[in-house]
Amino acid sequence: MTKYLTIGTNQILADLHQPIRNGQIKPTGGLWATIHDPNYLNYNPWIEILSLHPHILFYKTLHRNPFLLPASLITLTDNANIFTISTPYQLEFLKKYYPTSDNWIDFEKLSQDFDGFFLDLDNIIKDLLPDDREKVKEFAVSTLIIFNLNAIKHYQEATVDIVPFDFEFENEFTEYQIIVDAQIKQISEKSNEFASLIINIKNQEPTNWPIPEDYITQKYDTLLSSFAENYKEKYHYSEPTETLKQLLARRISRSI
Repeated sequence: MTKYLTIGTNQILADLHQPIRNGQIKPTGGLWATIHDPNYLNYNPWIEILSLHPHILFYKTLHRNPFLLPASLITLTDNANIFTISTPYQLEFLKKYYPTSDNWIDFEKLSQDFDGFFLDLDNIIKDLLPDDREKVKEFAVSTLIIFNLNAIKHYQEATVDIVPFDFEFENEFTEYQIIVDAQIKQISEKSNEFASLIINIKNQEPTNWPIPEDYITQKYDTLLSSFAENYKEKYHYSEPTETLKQLLARRISRSI
């Protein structure tokens, strides 16, 4: 069975799962992953991209060690409903039945009918017309985006251990190891505490229009800090408090 590696967290919590929102080309939200090849256990295509652009490590890991990246090895359920794009025909199908006004894919609508989306970049890119080829190249590697966490059967905590290098003088890194824990873990259920937090903030706002993440972070900094500390202790969440606050604010912003 194919397994997938997501980089950035080794604890998958339903409370922090971000709903899908359309972007110019790539959507935001969901859980992003790449295929984990059992024949090459210490190779990952997204880590290879990071190795060529290591500044992303420091941009994305402001509150933790950039050379130890948390990750999760994901196993999908047998009946996970994943729309796979590996041919131009499949891409045209999505553009026809899940269109945006600029002739691309409405991922928000797609997420209502499917558990996830897999782009087989390696197979499709050579057969595309130039305009579509430039768009799919934005994904950089073959990519799985999980819309619905119920599509995950279980996961295992993992770490990407990068051999430290001098970021100031070296433009790339070449050595890393992917360490996967043997323990099987299940996706957490949504907590009552987080539902109450959303209601609390929503009741303090005079409008139901989307509220920017930065606005929530600034206005409710004390509330988010207190909640994050209690949440980390109760659920043994290992991410730094500032990272958790950012994720909470983003999730709240998309829930109001």
